[in-house]
Amino acid sequence: MKAIMPLLAGAFLLVFSGAAEAQFTVPSTPTQFGKRKLSENGGSGGGNSAVGIVAPREAPAPIIVELVAVSQARVWTNAEGQTMNARLLAFSAPKSGEKGPVEVIRAGKVKFLLAGGKEPIEYALEKLSQKDQIDIKAIAQAAKRAPDPEPESEEKPSDP
Repeated sequence: MKAIMPLLAGAFLLVFSGAAEAQFTVPSTPTQFGKRKLSENGGSGGGNSAVGIVAPREAPAPIIVELVAVSQARVWTNAEGQTMNARLLAFSAPKSGEKGPVEVIRAGKVKFLLAGGKEPIEYALEKLSQKDQIDIKAIAQAAKRAPDPEPESEEKPSDP
């Protein structure tokens, strides 16, 4: 068995002699790197042992977008005669129960929600037919008057 050991060792050197030719790169500034003690960042020496664990971020609050329709769904016609079935939306409106104006026309544009659509679209008021422009301007004037909010109904006891 002792005679086989030197032969195995020689075979080992022959098989792995190619690995001895591997090249190692030494950084140009090897002294800039230091060693950490076990108690620093992740060691088991009593310090903070959480390595690479980031505290979970607080989930962002959901954004609620409320669309305020100022008309029922109807057919709107543009100046070229093309039609769309949509609701006229407000750009801004007071919160429920609050008093304030409703903005229907902003910078010469109106906002529609197409029937079956998920996102509102902006449309230039001047591109609509004359009749629809008149209708929208009347709706906008009525919306600017800002009616008083409806008082909340109080429950009355029922008569026996």
